[in-house]
Amino acid sequence: MLDTVQLVLLSVIFGGMITFQILFAPLVFIKLGIDSARPFIRAFFPFYYLYFSCFSFAFLIFSLLVGEHIEAIIGGVSLLGFIISRQVLMPIANAASDNGQKSKFDIVHKTTVLINTLQLVAFFIALLRT
Repeated sequence: MLDTVQLVLLSVIFGGMITFQILFAPLVFIKLGIDSARPFIRAFFPFYYLYFSCFSFAFLIFSLLVGEHIEAIIGGVSLLGFIISRQVLMPIANAASDNGQKSKFDIVHKTTVLINTLQLVAFFIALLRT
């Protein structure tokens, strides 16, 4: 039973992240236009990171309960990545954007995208192992 909950959590995380990257983010900028999309995305991301932090934490706990240590590490490191992205990098990126520091924003944004991509790859590896 615990392993089934773990698999459902993993599926929700992976599916949600894929949906965001492939469908949601591109459509926001295509359909809303840059003037509406930017404030919307800025308001959306704190919830995105919080949502996936909660699911990563749950995945970490259930992975520990079923004794899958590699999956627990994936959940824990991903949780840390979501927290750092939300609490540290996102405020830096927003301040850089507000202050017209395009190169700083680009670096921080690319860092958050890299973290998110590595998390997605890690969760995919966990799916393959399950």
